[in-house]
Amino acid sequence: MRVLMVGRKPSIALDELRKYWGTVEVATGFFTPRLTRYDLVIAQEPTVKIGLPALLQAKLSNALLVTEVHGDYLSGNFLPWKDRLFAWFALKASDFVRAVNSGIASFLKSRGLSNVHVIPAVYIRLDIFKPLKNPDERDHVVVTAARLVPEKGLDLLLKSVPLLLRDFRDLEVRILGDGPMRETLQRLARELGVEEVVKFLGWVSMEELVKHYNEAAVFVCTSLYEGGPRTVFEAAACLTPSVSTPVGIVPEVLKDGESVLLVVRRDPALLAEKIALFLHDGDKRRRIAEKAREVALREFEWSKSVERYAKAYLALASRRP
Repeated sequence: MRVLMVGRKPSIALDELRKYWGTVEVATGFFTPRLTRYDLVIAQEPTVKIGLPALLQAKLSNALLVTEVHGDYLSGNFLPWKDRLFAWFALKASDFVRAVNSGIASFLKSRGLSNVHVIPAVYIRLDIFKPLKNPDERDHVVVTAARLVPEKGLDLLLKSVPLLLRDFRDLEVRILGDGPMRETLQRLARELGVEEVVKFLGWVSMEELVKHYNEAAVFVCTSLYEGGPRTVFEAAACLTPSVSTPVGIVPEVLKDGESVLLVVRRDPALLAEKIALFLHDGDKRRRIAEKAREVALREFEWSKSVERYAKAYLALASRRP
């Protein structure tokens, strides 16, 4: 099978996918369609930059077109207007639409799409993301990892820090990642008087990421929308429990109070309360982290997730006349 994947960057599982599919070529961003025969063209998002050249290439190659939706950005005003308009055209023109969680799939189906299939996009390397320190022995360290963009909602975390400092004077908050919101968030930290507590560490290596997960008493996700998020399950694989907004696949596979603590309102006091539950109670951290790790191992182990994804597209290609 000959496949073209169109996206902002190559798939993290590209080498493994080639073992299943054969020839897999990659195009990043807008490109001129090629006089090449493909069996399958995959658009990793339904935007003008990614989805339009993928659609044109599929038509030129007489290939099956798969369009993937990796976040619930279509249910709000998260995309520029031209991308919102084009997205529905691209999705309706697709032979197969991949939604990375059931919430996205339900929304797309409610808008009249019938060719929607749920294939999660969480892949965890358990040989890398593993526990190195018992969760009930960790210091009062809170970690988050994300691009510093508005949809990650990190202002909510920063606003919870002054409340946490009332009970945890040794608190440390580590923000891993970078992006256009960095200066804005740093300014907010200064305005809140927590700039000495909150550390903006930028992007870190995989090895450093694992170390931070293992040093954290709690991982926090404050996103407005997500497909995964993968980071919650990477943390879980390291026996680090999460406090998370109910986004992406989190409320579908993790149970509130059993394998995660959910924050159902964007309220700094509520977020601080949930984080404090973990900071106060090492036994609770361990119990919830163990349950979350069971889910990560069962649902999102790397080879299992890649196989699920690869075989779904092989089955699609096999139905082609």
